[in-house]
Amino acid sequence: MSTAESQIDFYLQVVQTAILLVAVIIAWVAIKYQRDTTKKAKTIELLAKDLEFLAGINILREVVKDKTAIEIYAAEDNKYKSEVVEIRRLLNYCEDISVGVAFNIYDFEMIKQSRKSSLIRIYSITKPFIVSLRQQNDNPSLYIEFEKFVDILND
Repeated sequence: MSTAESQIDFYLQVVQTAILLVAVIIAWVAIKYQRDTTKKAKTIELLAKDLEFLAGINILREVVKDKTAIEIYAAEDNKYKSEVVEIRRLLNYCEDISVGVAFNIYDFEMIKQSRKSSLIRIYSITKPFIVSLRQQNDNPSLYIEFEKFVDILND
């Protein structure tokens, strides 16, 4: 093989390698874009569920309005009362949001922009309830992801 032919082969290999590298980069960008789009769509679906927890939010409004000590709802004999069930459903939803963000399933910025003040407010109202539940159940990690998430939102 002549020097010219070997140079042509070399340049062809360089071009093939460059084309392959560009194809890999394009595929990576497409996958990342698809993941980001999917994450945002999942976030919107999650946030659309807010209406399902309106009962819990209304109970918290009443607690604030009446200046009720929310920790009384955490008493063991109140465990199955509808108000307590709705508060816990709301807190479970907030915990789900927090865990989803922690595991990069939901878009942090979208949640921050759309629900930051609501989540902080829910946590501030329910904190005595959560603390009481943790003590009663001897479970210091109850709603801990929600607590961590609120700390992040407050920064």
